[in-house]
Formats: sequence, structure tokens, C-alpha cells
Amino acid sequence: LGLRSIAPPDGAFYIWADIGHLTDDSLSFCEQLLRDTGVATAPGVDFDPVHGNRFMRFSFAVSTQEVEEALRRMKPWFAARAA
Repeated sequence: LGLRSIAPPDGAFYIWADIGHLTDDSLSFCEQLLRDTGVATAPGVDFDPVHGNRFMRFSFAVSTQEVEEALRRMKPWFAARAA
């Protein structure tokens, strides 16, 4: 997806990713991702009101097939924003 910094998972089923190179508004970013791809993610500001605008959280507490499908949908979406 072109994400530059991902925190290692810490005993949970999610990934905390830095999207600061793509946006400074994680809420709008995640809303647009959902509208465009149908993939739901959580904006970092939900978990960190101070620095969370530059982060998002991906849950992978689903089947491998669902994770693969979400990645297939998100890959071109992220690529278009990184260009």
C-alpha cells in the first residue's frame, strides 16, 4: 500500500499505520476510503486526539480471504494518492 511506517502488532488484531505523508486528516481519509472501496478502517484520531490525525488503524480480525480482498481494493486507491 506504500505505507512508510507501521507499528508492530502488540498482541492484537490490528495495524497502526502512519499516513502523515498522505494526509493530516485521518477521519476524512478513512471516510473517503470507505466510500470509494467499501473497506472500513479506523481513523487514528479516534485513539489519539493529539497526534492521531496522521495515523489509521487496520483490523485483521477476519479471514485471510477477507484481508486479501480488502488489500486488493485498497492497493490502487492508495497508489493514486501517493502519486
